[in-house]
Amino acid sequence: MFEYLMPLLVMPTYEHTLLDETYRAVVERQIEYGRERGVAWGISESRNNKTDVQLNYQYHAFGVRAWGSSAGWRKTW
Repeated sequence: MFEYLMPLLVMPTYEHTLLDETYRAVVERQIEYGRERGVAWGISESRNNKTDVQLNYQYHAFGVRAWGSSAGWRKTW
């Protein structure tokens, strides 16, 4: 979710633009996703706290599956 909202850190948004509609849709869908599953909404990959034997953090993608954009991402869930 952070990646969708990150542009707001450095640029303004204007009502009814594609970016504005995207921001709103992302937040609404995250809230809906959380309610459906009884979990917190707005989760991010940064909450993944796994490390390997050398204490390197291990990335694991998760979130709203319908937004997955890389090939095969939806199949890995």
